Amino acid sequence: MKIGCMQSGIFCVDIGTSSLKAAFITESGTVMKFIRLLFPQPVQAADWVRAFFSAWAALPADCTIQAICVSGNGPSLVALPHRRSVPKSEPSLPASPVSAGLRDSIIEAAKDDILFLWNEPLPPDFTVPAGTSLFLPRIAAFHTKYPEVFDAAAYLFSGPEYIAYLLTGTAVTVLPDPRYEAAYWNRADLPHFAESVLRIDGESLTKLLPPFAHAGTVLGAFCGIPVIAGVPDFIAALIGTGTLIPGNACDRAGSSEGLNICIPQPIRTAGALLLPSVMPALWNISSVIPSSGAAFSAFLVSHGFLGNDYIGAMKRIAAEPFIAEGIYPATFAGQGRAFVENLAFRIRRSCDVLETASGYKPVYTLSGGQAYNPCWCQMKADMTGRTFALPAVADAELLGDALLALHGLNPATDIAELAKKLIRIERYYEPDRTTASWYTEKYIRQSKVHC
Repeated sequence: MKIGCMQSGIFCVDIGTSSLKAAFITESGTVMKFIRLLFPQPVQAADWVRAFFSAWAALPADCTIQAICVSGNGPSLVALPHRRSVPKSEPSLPASPVSAGLRDSIIEAAKDDILFLWNEPLPPDFTVPAGTSLFLPRIAAFHTKYPEVFDAAAYLFSGPEYIAYLLTGTAVTVLPDPRYEAAYWNRADLPHFAESVLRIDGESLTKLLPPFAHAGTVLGAFCGIPVIAGVPDFIAALIGTGTLIPGNACDRAGSSEGLNICIPQPIRTAGALLLPSVMPALWNISSVIPSSGAAFSAFLVSHGFLGNDYIGAMKRIAAEPFIAEGIYPATFAGQGRAFVENLAFRIRRSCDVLETASGYKPVYTLSGGQAYNPCWCQMKADMTGRTFALPAVADAELLGDALLALHGLNPATDIAELAKKLIRIERYYEPDRTTASWYTEKYIRQSKVHC
């Protein structure tokens, strides 16, 4: 990646579970600067804000920022103890750095804000309320675990909305599409939820949750730079992989793994999740393999790979000879091969479900840390019998932020057409015919056993 630049672009930020990733991406889709900053553990809301400004400070001084767009994990929640005005920032050229005083005042104010991560353990006696909302159960859990914080809060935000509020003072909840309301909450139903589940006044909960705004909306400006309403990270990844046209698909892997296919009409099938696309009238059918990456990371740590050397580990695993029937040896490589075969076969089953339901046999565009491991990508192609595409920007959330921001700055543009222009495929991982046939036979044999 180039270090310097003499052009304008989007400052794209994605708030992950363990780190913040950021990039300066031009209108042509070129990444001029990439930054990844690990959060201290346990992470606090102020750490998110501190990392945001540290990433900003790492940008080359001659970059002109056209807009800021933030995506993030969800449904993590941040509670603000009181409503606050945005620290005054003098309008400046977009290339100007943020003053130390302004940065420090925002970080200092964030120290009072309380973060409740999407994967934070729940109280042992907590029962998740049934329903379609992803956020209301986490709100109920937050209320149960931190009742005093909840009662004193002025706002509840998820990650992207929280950073946008600190920068602009505009309080919103960003909806990727109006059809996502059921996955968030229906304001008409909030009073009943508040009174029956939280045992609080319905109006007080309604005031905590900012009004809906559409993804891509210009929320305001920070130092003269437009701030664009961002989306949850998995939706940003769908945008950044071009999974916006029927038949297009992606494989997004991190702590967990999600396979997604864009479809023209809603299809419900066992083993798959149906969600609206950010494209009007289109849909997304997906299958999630929870904790896949987290489990593999734990496996490596248990065998002494403390630095999470995924590439080195996978090369050792790949060197273990394939066994058609029987058990792999009780060595690191043997047990590692058993692990990745099991994972790949779970991915294959997910592909089978999605492809049978949708009628598509797509190429899956890679996203996430897996894309940087060529050994695993080829093994996955062989073991699943599918073809995977490696894009030039494998951190698809960041490219999705850039595409959403460019659309927000010029709403007349079609985001799917923008994605076609900006997404460039560097290589394809296709299954080796002979090797793939071995795995297909083993997969069929194991599937019959589990039926």
